[in-house]
Amino acid sequence: MRRTLAAFALIALPTAALAQPLADDGHSDWAIYHAPDAPPSVQLAAREIQRVVLASTGAGLPIVDVPVAPMICLGDNEAAHAAGVSAEGLPRDGFRLRTVDGSLYICGREFPDDRPEWIGWTSRGTLYGACEFLERVVGARWLMPGEVGEDIPAHATLAVPDLDIEQAPDFEIRVLQDVREELPEWFEDRELVRRWFDTQKLPCKQFDGWALSWGHSWNDYITEETLAEHPEWRAIPANMTERWVPARHSAVKYCTTNPEMIQAFAQGVMARLEENPRRISASISPSDGGAFCTCEDCAPYIDDDPHGWPSYSRLILKFYNDIANIVCARYPDRQLPGYVYYNYMYPPAETIRMHPNVWLVFYGLRYYGWGLAKPTYAAEFRDVVEGWRRFTPNMVYGSYTVWMRSFNGAIIPPPRAILKMELPIAHEAGYRGASMVGIAAWGYGAPINYVFARQMWDADLDVDATLDEWMQRAYGPGWESMRDLYALVEQALTRWKEAETIEYRGYQYEMNYELIDAVHRPIFEEMERLYLDALARAETDAQRARLEMFGDNLVKLHHDMREAGMIEGGEDSYFHRDDAAYEAWLEGQRNSIAIDPRRYPIWHGEWSG
Repeated sequence: MRRTLAAFALIALPTAALAQPLADDGHSDWAIYHAPDAPPSVQLAAREIQRVVLASTGAGLPIVDVPVAPMICLGDNEAAHAAGVSAEGLPRDGFRLRTVDGSLYICGREFPDDRPEWIGWTSRGTLYGACEFLERVVGARWLMPGEVGEDIPAHATLAVPDLDIEQAPDFEIRVLQDVREELPEWFEDRELVRRWFDTQKLPCKQFDGWALSWGHSWNDYITEETLAEHPEWRAIPANMTERWVPARHSAVKYCTTNPEMIQAFAQGVMARLEENPRRISASISPSDGGAFCTCEDCAPYIDDDPHGWPSYSRLILKFYNDIANIVCARYPDRQLPGYVYYNYMYPPAETIRMHPNVWLVFYGLRYYGWGLAKPTYAAEFRDVVEGWRRFTPNMVYGSYTVWMRSFNGAIIPPPRAILKMELPIAHEAGYRGASMVGIAAWGYGAPINYVFARQMWDADLDVDATLDEWMQRAYGPGWESMRDLYALVEQALTRWKEAETIEYRGYQYEMNYELIDAVHRPIFEEMERLYLDALARAETDAQRARLEMFGDNLVKLHHDMREAGMIEGGEDSYFHRDDAAYEAWLEGQRNSIAIDPRRYPIWHGEWSG
């Protein structure tokens, strides 16, 4: 990401400032200007600047459609061009902030009417530039979705510094998911999370669509009826002598060296592209699971991975190239994403040049559920990430690393060591996209989600400084107790992960009975003490509300541990609710994003739904 500011910090205010303050004692002579036909995202930028400046200073800035002086000029318009500011040469989502002759120009890349040629390939540069201005100059932060997440400092006088800034994201494709971006129909404010995405310079897949489609898709292109006519297209997995027919078609595996199957699969992909002329891509990723073909034609493409387990990477890469050679002859501008994952997550020793329309989406399954806390996997991570970059420049880094199935309020803390590893290394290696799976329970997951969003824009983000600032601004005077609480869980969870086998097991990304009993139950009283200390120190309603959102998860955890027989009694706990009170409390969470809304008893072993 490019910056042209001499000093960059969380809030950077150069000493030189424009002669006319933006606001002084509740008054302002400034206006906010955008062209009458500005795209909706530019108009939203104007309203957001107006709203936040009013909240901070008490000064109301009018929004006008004729240039005035002094002004905050928004968008790539004639007034900006006359001042020597334009969006020329900016990548998608890029923007420029520049002060010229006493006015401020925020100019970014947009599409007319916010409608890109391809679904998902949005650009909201001016809006993102406006959010940068509000963070940098006003000092605003959006710590989590909704009014409770806003932290807007008050200013009696607010000056606009002399600015000359250019920014664009480090990852051109940015996805943050599993953070309740898709709220249910009955939710009071269904765009609650989407608005937070805007403030973090982040598209929202639920509203914008996927830039690239890369999900498990082998069952999409060849029907069961066709396979019944061509059983030879099915895989013969290891330790089997017959073609495998899975119980569900969604688990289908093919003999990926069979020429007729390849042709039929490619025809299915082309039919999908023809049906969706505004979608730039069709996924060619295998179905989930690892039962790939080991027939005499496929076997030469099977190797051992660095741990001695079978690797099907060369077999899958060959298949991707075979499909792309057929599909892209007809559709040269369409893209074909495919996973490198599970038992094909390690790059082969031999470099295979991928078709230019193939995108490799690396999901390191063995790293799921805090797997990078295991020294073996942390040590190999850079080599694996950089190794895949040898095959194509079209790389996306996908991660379920911090994600675990935690439906019972069991805290997943920010893993500082892992956060400093994943996206920085992927960016250094030249990956073009990042798809991070966050935490659905915003009450405790907000700091992780916040760091992910910001790292996808700026991979060089100072993780420690960002997390500490988040906690200071979220929790106020009691922030150190909350930092210590998170660290307590982080240390216990790290010890648990370090002791786990490096052999992949599905239970390794479960917040199940065994893990909660070993990690959360022994430290619950200390977590409660630290939490209550922070709560007692809260000075504002917002600080108290954020702490209560965190505490809601401990109410759920305390109840579910008691229900599972892990706690006897527990009536003295601040988080105790009897069954009737708990049911009433749970109903009150209906329109809250504090907790994960799913409700299951604490389970043993691997979750079965």
